[in-house]
This record gives sequence, structure tokens and C-alpha cells, in this order.
Amino acid sequence: MQIYNSINHISPCPCVLALGCFDGVHLGHKEVIHTAKDISLRMNIPLTVFTFEEPPRNFFAPTPVPIITTHEEKACLLEREGVDSTVMLPLSDKIFSVSAQSFIDEIMIDKLHAVHIVCGFNYTFGAGGLGNTALLIERCAERGVSVSVVPEYKIDGQAVSSSAIRQAVADGDMRTAARLLGRPYALSSVVIDGQHLARQLDFPTANIIPQEKALLPRNGVYATKMRFDGKLWNGITNIGMRPTVDTHILCAETHVFDFDGDLYGKRVTVEFIEFIRGETKFSDLDALSRQVQKDISVAKNILIN
Repeated sequence: MQIYNSINHISPCPCVLALGCFDGVHLGHKEVIHTAKDISLRMNIPLTVFTFEEPPRNFFAPTPVPIITTHEEKACLLEREGVDSTVMLPLSDKIFSVSAQSFIDEIMIDKLHAVHIVCGFNYTFGAGGLGNTALLIERCAERGVSVSVVPEYKIDGQAVSSSAIRQAVADGDMRTAARLLGRPYALSSVVIDGQHLARQLDFPTANIIPQEKALLPRNGVYATKMRFDGKLWNGITNIGMRPTVDTHILCAETHVFDFDGDLYGKRVTVEFIEFIRGETKFSDLDALSRQVQKDISVAKNILIN
């Protein structure tokens, strides 16, 4: 998949264009992408996605929303769905000063050569967010470009949205987050060298520091799966400040079951399956060790079933 990061990118050929923020590339987003992909296959032309590196609201809001997927992760997920090229722009004054009509005429049609456009029911665009699906349909009809608007996607009556996923993850409700995403919520990073305290307790861990803007589950212990080198391993993960040892750096600390190896410097992905308990400060390391043993037993039961 080709990735372009400039508003000035000019498509070499006609395309089907899918529009959206796609933070998380959740099941609702996939409805938009799959609709666009089906049309592109019927028309025998490429599928292009137009999106942003992070939610556009973060450019304007004093408190940005946490990001479900980094732009690198988003690109990988889009490629898996069969997207041929992606225009993924950083947030900037330049893009947000383009009027809605100019966005349609100059970017979607003249530069990206869209002959069919697909978006979600609540898609907005252009300066001030004044562009909507009604304007898109009207103006594209004048330019001879067809538009498909994908309705709201629901699971068991619940609307699938990035905001609902953020709330579920923040609450530690990883089952709901996975149901809306279509996969477990995960954090990816490079394993760093830790204090080796867990190894002294006979529970060696792989420690990662989540990216600054990443969406974080509530502090506590989780049944997890760790993915690295093409393999998936069961484990438990503590996310938080490790209050028993008085550290002040938030990290995700994973004990991988039945694994005896060195992961330092490797990129890993931790998939959060189910919340076990909240973060606790123990009276001493023996009490911590006993609790970790209990956590491992609970996690194994969760991951086996």
C-alpha cells in the first residue's frame, strides 16, 4: 500500500475514495472500507483512503482525545482490508482552512480523481466542519461523481464508535472494546530494560512504555496475550505506576507464561483480554508475590476459556 502525507498528492488514475478518521479501524470503519472496496473491485480501479494521522478534533480541543491506533498501526490495518493507497495527513492549519466546496472540488476530485466516494453517515469536512454528507452528495452530483453513505453500524443495538471504544478501554471493559473493534485492544512498543525486580520475585516481565498519546486501559492487572516474532503468548500485564516499589513512570509490565527468553529491544504487542483487579500497593514484596501468583491463576482460567 502506498502512503502519502501531503495535501498536494495527485492520484495517477481514477479511484474509489473512502473518507474518515478511522481511529481504531473498528467494525463501523470496516463497513465503510468494505463498501468502498466492493465498489472499487466492480469498477476495476484502486481504492484510496483519505484520513488523518490522529482525530481532527485534537487540533482544536484544549484536551486531545487519546488515540486508539497510531498512524503506523492505522496504516497496517487499512492495508489488511485491501486499501491500495492512503493519503494520511498531519493536522495543520493548511488542511483545516480549506472550504468544504474546495475540499470536494480541488482535493477529492481534481487531485485524487475520485469517481466514487464512500463515507460514514456522520462524516464532516472542510473549514469549520461545515461540509456534510448532504453537501457532498449535491456537489459530487454536479461534478458527475457518485457517493455512497454508509449508515450507523450497531452490534446488539449498541452503536460502534471510537468514543464508545475509548470509554470501554478507560473503564477496563476489554470485552466490550474487543467486541466493537473486532479484535482485542492492544498496545505496541519496544521492550525496555526494567528494574529486574519482578525477575527477583521469579516473575520476569517485559516492560513497555506506552506512547504519549495512546489510549490507556485503567490502571490494574489484566489477562493478556503478547505477540512477537509471529507468535502469541499468554500472560498477565500490570499497567500503572507500580506503587509497591514507588516508581513514578507509567508502564505496561507483562509476565509471559512458560517463556524463558530475552525480549529486550524487541517490538511487542500486548493484547488486553480481561481486567482482573485494580492497582494495589502491598505492604511488602512477599505480599505482592502471593498476589501475583493468584493473578496468574485467574488469568490462565480466563485465557483457556
